[in-house]
Amino acid sequence: MSTDWLLGIWRLVRADEPLDFAPGVRMEFRPDGVLYYHVDVGGTDRVIELVYRVNGDLLHTDNPAAPHTMTVRMTHGEGDSLLFDFGGPCALLVREV
Repeated sequence: MSTDWLLGIWRLVRADEPLDFAPGVRMEFRPDGVLYYHVDVGGTDRVIELVYRVNGDLLHTDNPAAPHTMTVRMTHGEGDSLLFDFGGPCALLVREV
């Protein structure tokens, strides 16, 4: 299954309460398996470099600088949206670029 649709920059629209997503989060998926996770910290864009891979509808991420792995179910939704399902709580992103 091709994941070319995932490439580009996605901006957070909303996240359910239990999730720890800061407003303004952006995720930049690159074709080389690198994910730049952008967070606004006091008006400054802080970028965390992660590595990712996709297995079916599961997105696996890892932070090589501070070992932390995560797996989340993802869906490419209507209007070119990206839905992450964390086993109940969800986050919705839309394509920025």
